Amino acid sequence: MIKGCELATRLGCDWQSDAPLIIPEVWDVASARILVEAGFPTLTTSAAAYAWAQGYRPGERVGLEELLVVAGRIIRDCQKPVLADLEGCFDRSNQYIKRGVMAALTIGGKGVILGDGGRDGMHQMLGVMEVANRIKSARMAAMELKKDLVLVARTDAAHMGALVANPFDEAVKRANTFLNAGADIVHVPGIQNIDVVRQLKSQIDGPVMITVSHGNAPLLVDYRDAGITAISLGTGLMRSALSDMRRKAENLMATGQFGHLEDAMSENDMSDILCDTVGSITKVASI
Repeated sequence: MIKGCELATRLGCDWQSDAPLIIPEVWDVASARILVEAGFPTLTTSAAAYAWAQGYRPGERVGLEELLVVAGRIIRDCQKPVLADLEGCFDRSNQYIKRGVMAALTIGGKGVILGDGGRDGMHQMLGVMEVANRIKSARMAAMELKKDLVLVARTDAAHMGALVANPFDEAVKRANTFLNAGADIVHVPGIQNIDVVRQLKSQIDGPVMITVSHGNAPLLVDYRDAGITAISLGTGLMRSALSDMRRKAENLMATGQFGHLEDAMSENDMSDILCDTVGSITKVASI
């Protein structure tokens, strides 16, 4: 069983614990800086959160090139190991995935996340063996660049519901296939119930990452005991921040009182957080 501290070593960050490595998702430099200040040793970009921030519904409506530009700015700025979320493989060729991974490594990413989900909001998944081929192409990209790559393969099977005959079994099948194809760890979002997590881990022959992005989750130690290697926070932090913003806005309109400003971060604090932000990145390696 690979522990969180072992994955942290692969990523080049410090996590002195056998508990699952917590990897929060960020969508811009400010969110990355705040989480680094809070003590998180590694981050991943969030394609979904970035899409929301730009006014899109998620589902790969943002181009891979744009995702890499944002990832590059976060990587250069926060000085922490970053996984670049490249979203799904659907409708993307082996060569396109290979070039995307090369670009992510060239801008300093420590790894990538590749999913099997649909594009343009379509609820479907690429065939399991086709995804396995994309994973092999990602490995070839790292070999050609002679760079280490932490490859996270995500399956959306648990989100498919009635569109898949048995989402749990499909997630297990895909997870094991992706590991055999060369993934370092499989990410199975959509499952955070501890009993189901234990069952999931018992049937997957390799490291597992889950997503905890809703309330009433078990303790971190419970996920450790279940054998989980890493935990993504998904879009939970962004959704929580926006929910807080909405509550405060509604309270202001309802009462005319400005109490929402009492716990706001000062402009000086924000300036201090971003005082040494690097210059903007205008392009990445062509994919």
